[in-house]
Amino acid sequence: MSNGTMTDDLHAPVTTTLTGPLPRRSLAIVAGLIGLGAGAVVPTYLASDFVLRLGSEGLLLGLLALSVAFLMNQAGLVALGAASVYGGAGYLFAIGMSDWGLTPTAALGVAFLILLGYVAMLGALIVRTNPLAFMMLTLAAGEMISHAVLLEGLRDYTGGADGLVVRINGTVLGIDAIHFADPAKFWSLAWTVAVLVGLALWGVGRSRLGAVLRAIRENEERMRFSGFNTFLPRLTGYVLVNLVAAIAGFLHVLNAGFVSPESLGLSVSTNTLVAALIGGISGSLGPIFGGLLFSFAQDEFGARGLTQLLTGVAIVVFIVVFPQGVVGGLSGLSRRLGWRREGS
Repeated sequence: MSNGTMTDDLHAPVTTTLTGPLPRRSLAIVAGLIGLGAGAVVPTYLASDFVLRLGSEGLLLGLLALSVAFLMNQAGLVALGAASVYGGAGYLFAIGMSDWGLTPTAALGVAFLILLGYVAMLGALIVRTNPLAFMMLTLAAGEMISHAVLLEGLRDYTGGADGLVVRINGTVLGIDAIHFADPAKFWSLAWTVAVLVGLALWGVGRSRLGAVLRAIRENEERMRFSGFNTFLPRLTGYVLVNLVAAIAGFLHVLNAGFVSPESLGLSVSTNTLVAALIGGISGSLGPIFGGLLFSFAQDEFGARGLTQLLTGVAIVVFIVVFPQGVVGGLSGLSRRLGWRREGS
């Protein structure tokens, strides 16, 4: 599609993201609901608590990967500071209860608003930069926060290198706190949230905002000359994906009952990027699958005592064999096989 066609299409109203006969759409909705319910319930009967915990970690990593992949695919921007929001959500939630005397639900809301203000201000400063500068600035911001929690002057609030134990009494958004520690119940919650967030970002990608972001990615100068505001869409996209990272961070601290400087570290951000690349960045399924695959692979590699070596080899193999990610590669293969059948 040429840039001229892209900008012409953007002026047209967006009608719907679903096309096709009504029966087909109804079938897709029913299949989706069945998949959502089956994914939330079936593993709790088939898998052990250990596997469910590992799977839940993979889903949370998949949510982070989904946020990074969305920004890469739609806006052509790589954010290396996902961990600062992910870990920051846990710290703010814990501090809100322990030092500010807030209820769990109130602490969750206040932490969410603080993170919203932070990412909006940071985004306003960096989204105008070129992609390389943007990546380095998100990395720098994340590293500053990860080191700030270790400052001696903030130790009474952050716990320093020891981190914070999060004691939750009562309910959080109407859910009993004890349910977050139960592997089966938390898997069902994490699965449901991951699917709903994935569907939401899928819808955003097919909305007017997604079309504008892709057009800006292809030719920002032409978009400005065509009368489009290129700043607000990028800022909106940046804030949106960081809110997804915050959701993953809240789920993590509710499940673990603990938050530490490691959750803010560069390793979390790099693992997130690797999971997105392994699964594929072109849709919502790829990053979530990549998070699950990465989580189980790390456990298997760790059991052999060669985590870093085998992880490095696996990353190289996956990216070489599946340059568009596992999901993207399998999707392309199925399309090619379908074309061959039609041509035969």
